[in-house]
Amino acid sequence: MKKVIEAIKQKKSIHYLLIIIVGMLIGIPFFWIQIRSTDDGFIHLIRLIGLDNAFENNIFPLVFPFFCKDWGYSMTAFYPPIVTYIPYILGLVAGTFANGLKLFAVLTSVLSGIFMYNFVNEVTKKKPIALFAAILYMTFPYKLEEYYNRYAIGEFTAFIFLPIVFQGLYNLIHGDGKKHFYIAIGATGLMLTHTISTLYATVFCVIYILFNAKKFFRKDVIIKCAINVVFILLMSAMFLLPMLEFKMSADYSIFEPQVMKTSNTILPDKTIEPWQFLKDKEDDPNGVSFIIGIPFVLTLFLGILVYRKIEKEQRDFYITSIILGVICLVMCTNLFPWRLMPNFLCTIQYPWRMLGFAFFFLLPVCATNIYYLAKSFKKTWAQNTVYIVMLAIIAVYTVIELGQYNETTQEGGPGGNPMSDVEYEGGLRENPSIHYFSVNRDYMPFEALQNQSGYLYQRGDNTVVLDGAAEIVQEEKEALHLEITIKNATEGTVLELPFLFYPGYRVTVQNGESTDILETTESPYGMLAITIPEDIADGTITVDYTATTLDKASYIISAVAFVAFIGYVIWFKKTSNNVSREEKNI
Repeated sequence: MKKVIEAIKQKKSIHYLLIIIVGMLIGIPFFWIQIRSTDDGFIHLIRLIGLDNAFENNIFPLVFPFFCKDWGYSMTAFYPPIVTYIPYILGLVAGTFANGLKLFAVLTSVLSGIFMYNFVNEVTKKKPIALFAAILYMTFPYKLEEYYNRYAIGEFTAFIFLPIVFQGLYNLIHGDGKKHFYIAIGATGLMLTHTISTLYATVFCVIYILFNAKKFFRKDVIIKCAINVVFILLMSAMFLLPMLEFKMSADYSIFEPQVMKTSNTILPDKTIEPWQFLKDKEDDPNGVSFIIGIPFVLTLFLGILVYRKIEKEQRDFYITSIILGVICLVMCTNLFPWRLMPNFLCTIQYPWRMLGFAFFFLLPVCATNIYYLAKSFKKTWAQNTVYIVMLAIIAVYTVIELGQYNETTQEGGPGGNPMSDVEYEGGLRENPSIHYFSVNRDYMPFEALQNQSGYLYQRGDNTVVLDGAAEIVQEEKEALHLEITIKNATEGTVLELPFLFYPGYRVTVQNGESTDILETTESPYGMLAITIPEDIADGTITVDYTATTLDKASYIISAVAFVAFIGYVIWFKKTSNNVSREEKNI
């Protein structure tokens, strides 16, 4: 029996199995809630449907057909690919995209636990601490809110990659540097998952480096760090380059602080009161619970009792984690001076998002406290009892928390519509057109957003002569393909095409025997516009969304960089092993 208990406490394979079981149990509420009923689930569901529409119509998937009155709407140019393509594939396997999103959430829960386990085990070299850190990381209340209340897919997926980044950074600074490439793996994952989490992970990595400046500013460490940065940028090119190209082509709502409410004058009004960590605020407009939970409070304050028992080599990490975690907690509240922060940090939109970072830093501290509380008892049975009691507290509290995400409270869906996810998906497959008032509009051209209730609301799905003279004889439109028969068009005539403006449209005009490619511009209303280059008595204009050369090249760059990175890792590990053997022989 003692051997079995010891194996449970120390064997990594058993710990991984426990983490997988916990992750699957946490996913039980997904059996009965509707993805559409969560805050953001509706958007992510139609995002996958839009991606499917693009593939079915052989359209490069940066712009979705049929969205926004069939004018085309870009989401993947602004929303990272990991949280787009993996749920999409899972949805194809599972039969519905709603089920794909649910499976993806459970997968992220398991993987976040595994990678937190690896990170903490790397730092502490103590598997019980790593196991408790992983379990706490999977079950803390705010994370459950992100699954079942908000379905904040980017944020909860980022929890996979945060531990990987910091494991690589820790290994580079304090370890043998043989896992420094974890920085590139984790940071690329973050970049392709959630830009806000990437930004703040970068900030905290810089702070961590400054805390360990003497160990970081060495030639070999800086070289390895630089190699990681190059790989991060290259492997993330498939997302970074199209997004930057779109940003440089026009003003989009996502980059407008007044639209997204991401300025240091607005953010202070979105903070929470410190007491909301312990009790929910009645009629809170956020609709999110910020309670940190009994297990967290209890295990954190155990540090008062056990700090002196913590081994000296672990105290630097312990103290650094507390400092960073407390900073994150304060950043959630009105105690933090957001008005003094630069606006680029205000892209977080809601300061309480820092609660996820706070738990990332503080939960390893909580797990360390549990371990050293148990170690304070000499008898093995007493130590095991501490572990069992703590696990029971975490389990009971988690079950209670999961109980609030029940069918009764979650069945309504947007606007109180009881339609199921499956019915909704089926309806969109039969009639895929979605009005722009039925999407989030964060990625519309800013000019289009400004005119959404005026000009655009009245506008039909046809070509409009904005300036000059032209006779539109006939139009045939299917998805993002348009053919226009035009007569008596004068040079300089401006036509507004029935598409929202995004780079990547290819417009050709056939005038007699000549065919020319026309430059596309943004109309005053955020639509795609062209200028007739010469008088046309009788001609044809053809429009297709083909994406730009840079868009297509970015995917190739990422693919080549990924292969090169794998080659680099193999070469580095082989070289490191050879050096280790030579050192042993000496």
